[in-house]
Amino acid sequence: MKTNKRGISLIVLVITIIVIIILAAAVILTLNNNNPIQNSKQATFDSDVAEVTSALNIYISNFIAKNPIHDGPFKTSGTEANSWITVGGLTANDAKYGSEAAGQTYSTSVSWSALGIKQPSTIAAIQFNAVNGKVRAIPTQTGVVGSPKDSGGNYKVGESF
Repeated sequence: MKTNKRGISLIVLVITIIVIIILAAAVILTLNNNNPIQNSKQATFDSDVAEVTSALNIYISNFIAKNPIHDGPFKTSGTEANSWITVGGLTANDAKYGSEAAGQTYSTSVSWSALGIKQPSTIAAIQFNAVNGKVRAIPTQTGVVGSPKDSGGNYKVGESF
């Protein structure tokens, strides 16, 4: 006797439900901005900003150690708004050694070679504030969160940097 069974088996039904659950999980993770590629871009940018910040701190320490009569490569007696130092750029003028009486010069920028590093590919522009030590940076990649803009359209980093 030959019998034709119509319908689906329990095993096929369970496998189908498992596949639907896996697809739903993938969609939920994507909707929650848990994108590993975007997270890796952001982490690379944050790491590069931290590297430049560290290089700046070493640059300042070495500058003061080599010339103890100089109070540092950047003028720290100005206001916070006027104390932004450009890192890199075409017209970087590194600070010069000397005393205030001998025409001590402060720098308004610092070159990548003076910092001893190459410009990271994830950073389009970066600045350092000599008064408060904050850093503001603009990323080269879209979708990466750089320093948030303030009301004047300038980029500035919060207290976490």
